Amino acid sequence: MILEVRGGYFNYEEGCDNLCDINFSIGEPDVLCILGANGAGKTTLMKCMLGLRRWSRGASYLDGTDIRRLRAKEFWRRVGYVPQAKLSSFVYTVREMVLLGRGAHMSELAMPKEHDERVAGEALALAGIAHLRDKLCSKISGGEYQLVLIARALAAEPSLLVLDEPESNLDFKNQKRVLSTISTLCKERGIAAVINTHYPEHAMDISQRALLLMPDKSAIFGGTANVLTEENLRRAFEIPVHIHRFKVGRRDYTSILPLGEGEDAHTERLIEMETRIAQIGIIVEDPAAAENINRLLHEYSDCIIGRMGMPYRERNISIISVIIDAPNEKISALSGKLGMFPGVSAKTVYSKI
Repeated sequence: MILEVRGGYFNYEEGCDNLCDINFSIGEPDVLCILGANGAGKTTLMKCMLGLRRWSRGASYLDGTDIRRLRAKEFWRRVGYVPQAKLSSFVYTVREMVLLGRGAHMSELAMPKEHDERVAGEALALAGIAHLRDKLCSKISGGEYQLVLIARALAAEPSLLVLDEPESNLDFKNQKRVLSTISTLCKERGIAAVINTHYPEHAMDISQRALLLMPDKSAIFGGTANVLTEENLRRAFEIPVHIHRFKVGRRDYTSILPLGEGEDAHTERLIEMETRIAQIGIIVEDPAAAENINRLLHEYSDCIIGRMGMPYRERNISIISVIIDAPNEKISALSGKLGMFPGVSAKTVYSKI
């Protein structure tokens, strides 16, 4: 299943756009993270995407069909929505709350059947909270309740999960637990997920694609590493940042450090001056991009210390490897620019020295 937004505009007041020309797509089993500063319109975008608000211009599409043409039950059978969590004061058990997710598959006033109970039980197990099934929702922790809401969405057996800030107001243990559950579900069940988040590091950790809302109400969409560059994050959040990549065991991690104004200027200058050796791997699917790539690499020729390219005719692609010795910011800028070319993917690996 593929969800697309094409040319989306939204405004609360006539003549004042809050979202401008939003374009993106997400399909199984990828994760897309939506990021932006407070007030950038992340939740508004999500509601427009789901038809809970009406786009001023543009539309959302599910497998090529404008969602306005779909019946509500048909749409919510395919899409599971997890809103921002507020601890429940209702006297529902965890099992009863998850059973509410079967509503799109049941007629009005119908009682849950054996199949509904079984699907709800599977959703509880997938979310790792089967042991909580008989507890009251008002008596569990915030992290556990967030997993209950995810299980409720899973009970609808969707192809797409949409989650609005699922890790907000949680300690980092429960943040990790919730994000790991989402990532595992997408990989093992082959579903897609769209997540609103305040945390660029979380997007780096679990998402293949990112949409970054900018101060001018536009958005940058693409591969996560190509979108969440130091320059793009600086523009989006209006504060300088430093991206540090490192390994623990065999796994890659990313840390994003916001740098203060004034008192941290010296730290910022030191980071800008630090040079590193990195390899940028480039996969070119569109032969027409070759000229743009060559022109861009020529601009960085003063710090490129090696370059090799070869065609892979079996897949009709070209593979280019570039070795660069430059400041972090320059490496990130080159990788980001390469990834913006149509039909081009770029990934950077840093030396440990």
